[in-house]
Amino acid sequence: MNNQIKVEAIETNDESFARALSITGQREGEIDQLMDRCHAETTTYPDAIAAISEELTNANELAYACFHLGAFAESQRTKHQLLYKLLGE
Repeated sequence: MNNQIKVEAIETNDESFARALSITGQREGEIDQLMDRCHAETTTYPDAIAAISEELTNANELAYACFHLGAFAESQRTKHQLLYKLLGE
């Protein structure tokens, strides 16, 4: 069993979340397309994450996908709460 974690700090002018996770711009685009496809093909966020995880290559990519899907889910929940409030429900 490998009980070591290797951490690398890399300076970059691109301060995006993906680059902080050492995900290239090209791979970020691929993961974004994968998230769209898996979200459309599943009915729950856990199912979408499970489907996505089968096609990712490392934990950083999974963290990136989970962060974005979670943010999307929260934005949808907030929109629904606002609609219910406006409708008086």
